[in-house]
Amino acid sequence: MIRFCLERFAQLVMVIFFVSTLTFLLLRAAPGDPAYLLLAAHDVPPSEEALVALREELGLTENVWKQYGQWITDAFTGQWGTSYVSKKPVAEELAGRIPATFELAAAGLIVMVMVTFALGISTSIYSKGWLNRIGKIMALFGSSIPSFWLGFLLIYFFSVRYGWLPSMGRGTLQHLVLPAVTLGLGLGTVYARVLRTSMLGILNQQFVTAAKARGFSGRRILVFQVFKHALLPIVTMLGTSFAFMLCGSIIVESIFSWPGLGRYIVEAIHMRDYPVIQGYVILTSFLFVFVHFAVDVIYALFDPRLRVR
Repeated sequence: MIRFCLERFAQLVMVIFFVSTLTFLLLRAAPGDPAYLLLAAHDVPPSEEALVALREELGLTENVWKQYGQWITDAFTGQWGTSYVSKKPVAEELAGRIPATFELAAAGLIVMVMVTFALGISTSIYSKGWLNRIGKIMALFGSSIPSFWLGFLLIYFFSVRYGWLPSMGRGTLQHLVLPAVTLGLGLGTVYARVLRTSMLGILNQQFVTAAKARGFSGRRILVFQVFKHALLPIVTMLGTSFAFMLCGSIIVESIFSWPGLGRYIVEAIHMRDYPVIQGYVILTSFLFVFVHFAVDVIYALFDPRLRVR
């Protein structure tokens, strides 16, 4: 286990290094001048003197390699600079928005797990009835509908037309319902079909037949034999989806005005706020690798073959 953790830590360091380098190069190669955008955003005439002074203040007049060396040093020490717009430390700005994003991602994961298990288990048990046909339609619907369209559809029915739930902002539990459903419903219906297929395949295995021959009840076989083995591919998918929700819920946060990392990075991209963009990329890379590390550990707990290997 120690070797396993050291390997994952080395992978984390390499991922952060390559991602930070690629982000630095792409931002410098992109068209546009951050100094000009900042002056225009604050209604300051972008004269040549003002542009030169602001570039020097932001450190954009330094040699590119010097900027890169400073950025790599900052990336691994957690000192991600100061935002061009708010003049606050980037680490502080990102840390203040992590709880909102984590709250939304956790709620979306709960919705996804509930939909996956409810549809997956029920359609595998009743694999030839009307419930199975409904599961197929929902899986097709969930995998086809874009998240932004689903979000606007939910806002129209539950906020605009009937006024049952708020459509924007963060506060009470009611504010969390619509964005969480938008984030988790589509993936939940897709994973339900994966769980159903996995369970149906395991039901035909010899050890299930042997358990029936020994007189075990159908519920015990389903819970302790079939479901445990069918859960292995779902664990990886759920972990990957949770990492995606933490790092890529930009559309959902923008639609529902959720004050998380996704909405913040959209504003930073519009303003060409280099330190914020670079800090966001490092943070999300770390979260993505860390979540996958946790998934590998959980997978090893479910599958004894990995521990023996």
